[in-house]
Amino acid sequence: MSKPSRFALRSPVIEGLEQELAAADTYAQWRKLAERHDKLTGADDWRREDASRLYDHENIRLRLQQLRRLRRKRDDHGLLFVLNEGIHGNMEGMGKAQLYQRARCGTKKLIEEYVAEISDALDYLAPRDFPSIPWAERVEFFQRASHCYGRSALMLSGGGTLGYFHLGVLKALIEQGLCPAVISGASAGAFVAAMVGTRTDEEFLAMFEDNWIARALTENPSNIKIGLGKRNTIDMQVIRREMERLVPDMTFLEAYRKTGRSINITISPASPRQTSRLLNHIASPNVTVLSAVLASSALPGVFAPVQLEARNANGEIRPYLPSRRWIDGSFSQDLPAKRLGRMYGVNHFIVSQVMPGLGREPNRRPGIRQITSDAMVAATKAVVRGGLDWIQRRTKVSPRVGTALNTVNALIDQQFVGDINIFPGYGLSNLNMILRLLDEDELVHLIKAGERATWSRVPAIANTTRIGRTLDSILHAFELDETHWLRASRRPRHGATPPADAEREPKASQRAPRRSKAAGAVVAALEADTGTDALRH
Repeated sequence: MSKPSRFALRSPVIEGLEQELAAADTYAQWRKLAERHDKLTGADDWRREDASRLYDHENIRLRLQQLRRLRRKRDDHGLLFVLNEGIHGNMEGMGKAQLYQRARCGTKKLIEEYVAEISDALDYLAPRDFPSIPWAERVEFFQRASHCYGRSALMLSGGGTLGYFHLGVLKALIEQGLCPAVISGASAGAFVAAMVGTRTDEEFLAMFEDNWIARALTENPSNIKIGLGKRNTIDMQVIRREMERLVPDMTFLEAYRKTGRSINITISPASPRQTSRLLNHIASPNVTVLSAVLASSALPGVFAPVQLEARNANGEIRPYLPSRRWIDGSFSQDLPAKRLGRMYGVNHFIVSQVMPGLGREPNRRPGIRQITSDAMVAATKAVVRGGLDWIQRRTKVSPRVGTALNTVNALIDQQFVGDINIFPGYGLSNLNMILRLLDEDELVHLIKAGERATWSRVPAIANTTRIGRTLDSILHAFELDETHWLRASRRPRHGATPPADAEREPKASQRAPRRSKAAGAVVAALEADTGTDALRH
């Protein structure tokens, strides 16, 4: 089949298909339309052809054949050796974003087959009673492979009431079993991250039945009115009561123990001497999720700065860092990629960006206009940053002005895209929705827009996260096994009392096995609170 011309006119059939894709009601319906679109445009033929200048298809094909041969021959040590040579998402360039922009239903079949083979090989080696390779050797390999491969995270941007777009994104990802365990949110994104981070998958999806979530978010029984300049008329206790209907009274650690999700909420400083923070179950386990959401949503000029709260040892809610107040997290770190990378080993980012005009997908063939535009933007940022630094060094500014200058500087430095980006289909005209309450129909439409925008990214997300999800599943099973071992070792046998020398140093053969950081955290949590089933979900 001849390749279509770059400047060829699109047929009415393809244009009609694209309109149907944009109006699909379910992912299954979208997928059928996408498969037809790929056939008509030649993208299906492109997927079946190995060759591409974007990745080393010859080496990927050789490695795929080698893995299949070793597993077919049950050469387990040889298979483990080949897997040890390297497992990472951009092997031979196969992780490039451009490889997922040609076809609607995925990327090169060769890449998908290679990823599937690695995932199947990992599952093949995973059983505890696997005979040919010792369990300890395999666990060490899985831990090393997970560390090298990294993890995926979902980052939810700020954007006022447009942030309800994220609800559709999460609904689509959870329905497909693709929601990452690490989720960050700023401002409106923090509110949505809190809703999903305090609920199981079943509880979260249940909120969409009969449009319950749309009604709950648009009822407004307290008759709240928001907008710039209305700060003094808004009672924050009323806002708190409204949020309590959807964000349970939990700490970050309690939410993590219930769902297994690591939610991260960004907050910005309200004074120039403070620094921004990323709140989660590791850095701030006892802080309440609700107070973090209130702080991250405190848009200057609309809401007053917020004080954080935390649960003390007696279970009482008390002020956390009483002398500090916090504002909207989007001003300092709308998408906290670097902090998530350091804290969780994340190196693959899925971004849900609700603000139209912020960020764009990389162009496979950038023209001179785009290259010039990008250079001008970079130069403008450098000039503005230099001007702000000069003002702060050479002049005396008030604390409020200093905070404003720091905020502008932070906004300039931010990146608003990731490895996979979920952008809304609406345009700049929808910016008027940011600071106004929506009616039920508008909110339902916004949630559906989030679902549809996510469906087009599902094939890429499914393929690029498959190996990481397999490794996480294997290590999670290992952590469960470790927890079971710890409990069993604590049980007295037939009512026997421990010997008098039970406190002595155990022999080397009786010591606890080496654990991964993740497993160690689970066991530590269990030791700190033996009455809590840290892994019940």
